[in-house]
Amino acid sequence: MNSVLNFIGSYKKIFGIFGLLVVICAFTASQDPDAFLQSGNVQNTMRWTALFGIIAIGVSFVIMTGGIDLSIGSVIGFLGCILAMCLATTYSPEEAVAVTAVDPDGRALTIDPGSSLTTGERLSFLDTLYTVESATDSTVVVAEPIKTKAATGKALLAHDVVELLPPGDEFFQRGSVKMQPREAVLHGKFRPEVEDRIEFLYDVGLSQQFVVTSSQVEGDNTRVHFLTRRNLDVRDPITVLISSRTQRMSIGAAIGVVLALSLLIGLINGLLITRIGLQPFIVTLCGLLFYRGLSRFITSDQEQGFQAEYPDLKLLANGDFMQVITGQEYNYAPPMPFIYMIVIGVIAAIFLNRTIYGRYILALGSNEEAARYSGINTDRMVILTYMICSFCAGIAAILFALDLNSIQPSAHGEFYELYAIAAAVLGGCSLRGGEGSILGVMIAAAVMRVLSNAINLIDGIDTSTEFAIIGLVILSGVIVDELVKRLAARQRAIAQSRELEREKS
Repeated sequence: MNSVLNFIGSYKKIFGIFGLLVVICAFTASQDPDAFLQSGNVQNTMRWTALFGIIAIGVSFVIMTGGIDLSIGSVIGFLGCILAMCLATTYSPEEAVAVTAVDPDGRALTIDPGSSLTTGERLSFLDTLYTVESATDSTVVVAEPIKTKAATGKALLAHDVVELLPPGDEFFQRGSVKMQPREAVLHGKFRPEVEDRIEFLYDVGLSQQFVVTSSQVEGDNTRVHFLTRRNLDVRDPITVLISSRTQRMSIGAAIGVVLALSLLIGLINGLLITRIGLQPFIVTLCGLLFYRGLSRFITSDQEQGFQAEYPDLKLLANGDFMQVITGQEYNYAPPMPFIYMIVIGVIAAIFLNRTIYGRYILALGSNEEAARYSGINTDRMVILTYMICSFCAGIAAILFALDLNSIQPSAHGEFYELYAIAAAVLGGCSLRGGEGSILGVMIAAAVMRVLSNAINLIDGIDTSTEFAIIGLVILSGVIVDELVKRLAARQRAIAQSRELEREKS
């Protein structure tokens, strides 16, 4: 019995936060069981719990040393942009003609010198197809007028389609979408490459884009294969062009760049704090501003994304566990990010509780000077915690970017650092350092996401009050925790006083 009580006493904070999670879940389920317990809602809540739980685990190590990291959200936005840019597509230099001016009558285009265009070729410009009437090194005259007189941009060379072959019965599952192989025979001058994005144009002014999966030269023509969604109507097009040519880094290399940058960011933060002696609050606040501004600069403040590409990679980021293993979706199957959070949490808990370095981190947070005098290299441990924090942010940046499929540099990751810090504190990490629990942090992340979900589901609660309610719940939890600590300290002091009096008597 005593051992059970001792176990409960040692983990009372975890039991407390877990009890709060159960209460919120039970209350929400009682108000709207159909919506809350629906498999899609459960899986979505688990996925977002995991995404915020991963960054909360990272920041908890920093908080345990008595530090803070306010740059997490901006780092996630910056690294998400880097991932999208590493896997981005660009216009093909061979098929694109730069238009620098349009003459007043709307028929002559001024182009980059040296473009080899000939009479009869067709150009896609301003989303309209034009036929070349005559061409020189720097000017192209088209057969029909261009409505926008002052426009500049890219004109793409269009080619004839010899034959679009009818679809067969074959199809396969890619993620949650049924895909069907198609093929077309194209004009001999047209030489698309594998992974080029080609665009079919139709006489009714419509267009459709597809990614080339294979390309074979057959005499004067080229046979290309591509994929369409099953039952998608691909009509007989009048012409085809290369809308973009892939200039990709490999998936492994792109992920490696993102994770390496995350470690570098953590290293820089740690060195500024330990070697130069700056305050963590100032260093990471400047990081919050710097990485947000850098994201906007390198992207020209333009949205980055993946469109319909990388379905297999996205499946690993936002699919469910059983879908990845078996290829079939199952209700209530845990999402992949939740599996990643559990794995990261187990590794983090073992590191914190079962290794000498974990004890060093807790000792550093309890009393840095005493830890230094005991022979602990405190600077090295501080740098390590900031690298762990940024590395977890890097993992989360990859998952967030693939889950959302687009990154807005000015807003992506905004306020994520506050969710992470709040989850760490609510889960048992003291802002004074020296105390923390990885399990408590993961449960606290779940509390915050379930609470947010409850606010959106329960009738009568204005969703605009979401942040206010979450803030009050977190504040209440911290106040109760602090009062319990004071009461426990007072009881210990009383017990020690009685013990001293007993020894004197």
